[in-house]
Amino acid sequence: MEKNQKEKLSKPKIAILVTFALVLLFIFTFGCYGCSYQPVFEEPTVEEAIDVVSRLAGNRWVIDDTEGIPPFAELFGLCLKELSFGSAAVQASELEATLTATNKAVLYGRLVFDEEGGFSLHYDGQALPITINYSQSRDGNSEMVTLVGQESNTHCYYLKR
Repeated sequence: MEKNQKEKLSKPKIAILVTFALVLLFIFTFGCYGCSYQPVFEEPTVEEAIDVVSRLAGNRWVIDDTEGIPPFAELFGLCLKELSFGSAAVQASELEATLTATNKAVLYGRLVFDEEGGFSLHYDGQALPITINYSQSRDGNSEMVTLVGQESNTHCYYLKR
């Protein structure tokens, strides 16, 4: 004989289930670390570019090397570990840039904003095929510069130090 008995949930079991549901909700809502740092690759307006230049000026950016430091084919195969920008803007939308590679090689260039193409990196007077983007985390506590090789599609993320 089978007896169908309904089991009553006690208060401790209900509390555990509610807590579990809230923890899952919290994880799904706030748990996406990578999502908060995904930059939006849109060309900034002139006003936004001037703001970005002021945020980059005088700061050092170190690569997020959790997945290693990939070489940039667009930069002669160098693996860039650090970016530094001068404190004085050449113009309202230009900065001197220092690129430091893993083998201690240093390249000097210029970050330039063009209304039609966005930010570009110039070395030896010529624009390199690298897309540069500045972004902040959603909470505003972290800032990041992303370099993307236009030919190799190499992505490197640099965090502010």
